[in-house]
Formats: sequence, C-alpha cells, structure tokens
Amino acid sequence: MEDTQEDLELLGRLRTGDRAAFEAIYRRYHARLYTLALRYLKNRADADDALQQLFVKLWTAREALFITRNLQGYLYGMLKHQVLNQIRNNVSALQHNYRIVQKQLPYDDELYTWAERNYHNELLERAIATLPPQQRAVATLRREGYSNQEIAARLNLSIHTVNTHYRECLKRLKELLAGAAKLMITLLILFR
Repeated sequence: MEDTQEDLELLGRLRTGDRAAFEAIYRRYHARLYTLALRYLKNRADADDALQQLFVKLWTAREALFITRNLQGYLYGMLKHQVLNQIRNNVSALQHNYRIVQKQLPYDDELYTWAERNYHNELLERAIATLPPQQRAVATLRREGYSNQEIAARLNLSIHTVNTHYRECLKRLKELLAGAAKLMITLLILFR
C-alpha cells in the first residue's frame, strides 16, 4: 500500500514536469520492465528500445496521465503495447523484405553473368586483335573450339608451329591483360 501511495505522489509530481519524480519512477521500475521486455523480445537491443520508447512516452504524455491506482500495472500495460508494436513492426519489416526479394527478377544473376562475360569477351577480342597475324589466327580458331591439330590442317602449318604460336599467343595475352585476374580465369576456360 505504501508503494502505491508513493507512486501516486511521484505521478502527481511527474504531471507537473518534475524530473526527479520521473527519475525515481525510472529507477524503481526499469529493471522489472526490462526483464519482462527481454523475456518477450529475446533481444537486448530490442528490449532497450522498448523501454526507451516507454519512458519517452511516459515523459511526453505526463500531463495527460490519469492514473488513480496502480502505476506498476499502468507501466506493464504500456510495455505490453510497446512490445506488441515492436513485434508487429518487425514482422511487417520482414514481410516487406520478403515481398521485395520475391519481386526481384529471377534472371538478375544471369544478366549480370552475361554482361560480365560479354565485357571479358570484348577485352579478349581487343587483345587478340593486337596479336601478330599467325598468332591471331591460332587464337581465333582456338576460341571457335578447334584443336591444335585441326588448326594446323586448316592453316597449312605443322602441329609444332601451331603449338608454338599458341604458347606465344597465351604469353602475349597474359602480358596485355595483366592485372585482370577474372579475365585470366576466362582465358584458361576459353583456351582449354
């Protein structure tokens, strides 16, 4: 009964803007309210946020407070509404993020991969264009999927000459494209 009377006195002082009364209410109920908020929200940061919002509301609405009996019950009720609002807002945010993810076009990754491959192909084409004519011919035919033996037959060269041109071509392309690690991987894949 004594706590109730003291709470009512603190409330009367709080209504008039007495900071000391607000601080006394805070010290008296913070730990209990925090424990309850943490039990429901399962997250310290969310529990801190809930209590901060509760005490901000208590201070800003102090003049309109008409509590005649039980401050503790009133604060627990405020906390319950605050926790429910936070849970609802978290669920709404999750639902919103889920909808955004669902709306993303399924070919985004494919489009990015295609653009990246085109960019690398363009760089490779430019580098191949700078090669001497025989090396350029060997590189172009290799990119089209011909083996060294088939290239030798098509270009009327010995297999040894094609192998040499191919080695020199790779060496020169690596020099031209130094620093482009992704492109080197692309080269290895294209010229295997």
